[in-house]
Amino acid sequence: MPKYNISINALAIQGAQRLTSKTGKDCLVIDLDASRIQRHQNGKLYLNLEMSENRDGEDKFGNSHRVAEPTTKDERGQGVKLPILGNAKTFYFPSEAQGAPMKPATAPRKVATAAVVNDDDQEIPF
Repeated sequence: MPKYNISINALAIQGAQRLTSKTGKDCLVIDLDASRIQRHQNGKLYLNLEMSENRDGEDKFGNSHRVAEPTTKDERGQGVKLPILGNAKTFYFPSEAQGAPMKPATAPRKVATAAVVNDDDQEIPF
């Protein structure tokens, strides 16, 4: 199964704004319409997002999917287009993709190597 690395622009969410608190900290405030939030029985609030494949395949940055707020039936009927919030990249791991090449999420790590010396007369350099 593929894994996805998702990055969104939180300020692109409808009603989102960046504010500075009295203590000088950056805050993200989202004034959401009640129809955009789902309140769970446990008291948590959920914002639904949809992720779909790009029509033209991967873009020049390797993004294979887009992330956006889903439109309601009424909004689709009116032709409302909500902004794209972000993108996602697909990563396959060899054990899961049946031979598909792995796409690294980060730059390859350098592996430290150590030489083993069995000579008791030498000092350890660290």
